[in-house]
Amino acid sequence: LADPLRLRADVIVDGDTVRLGQLIEGLEKGADIPVFRAPAPGARGTIRADRVLAAAREMGVTGLELTGARSVTITRPGRTISRGDMQDSIRQAFALRGAKGDLDVILDDHHAARTVDVVRDEPLKVIALARDPSNGRFEVKMALASANTGESWILTGSIVETREVAVPIADLDRGDALQAKDLTIVKRPASHVGNDIIASMSDLVGMIPRRVLKAGEPVRQADLAKPILVEKNQLVTVTYSGKGISLSMRGRAQSNGAMGET
Repeated sequence: LADPLRLRADVIVDGDTVRLGQLIEGLEKGADIPVFRAPAPGARGTIRADRVLAAAREMGVTGLELTGARSVTITRPGRTISRGDMQDSIRQAFALRGAKGDLDVILDDHHAARTVDVVRDEPLKVIALARDPSNGRFEVKMALASANTGESWILTGSIVETREVAVPIADLDRGDALQAKDLTIVKRPASHVGNDIIASMSDLVGMIPRRVLKAGEPVRQADLAKPILVEKNQLVTVTYSGKGISLSMRGRAQSNGAMGET
């Protein structure tokens, strides 16, 4: 005797349709017939038992035991493609096409995360892209690497080339040498970082502010002075060295002196 046909209570699918054999345990003939539309990837739904029974009878399947089940729960696992995933792919695509520096990609707010079938584990790819250099706006067409035509989608947003810049964590008074603990690294649009900005933290540490430095504001070369190593009127030792001769004498500094000044 053939095994009895039983209605399953829970079914997991990975495509757009629910097949008869997924709903009915023990079914062989006609098992691959699609009978219902599946939920969206990442979603769950139910199908009433009487609807399954009617679909089975329509396909010539008889002898189905409902086993008390009033409905079947259909689960379609999904893989979430986050906004961050899409931004990373766009950033890489622009970098491969010659964009320089750090790239900050900002998607327009109406673009939400997407969910696809969990079996779709291929990477994202950018099929086409366009950018307006005057304002940084872009439009890209994106898809999964093995997607068929029609499975792509359009994304819009803006892209900004950025640079890392050291800025004060809090307001800093003039005259106090800068320390590493006073500074933090932030990203700023490259177009806002002029040649007079000191971006490197190592170039700032030890320098003396000529004015109050504001928290979060880039520091310009004119804002700083080298630390004073020798103060005006301070007693110093002056040394002269030549071939076969070395002379030293005591003197008094005529002005303040910083590292490297003579």
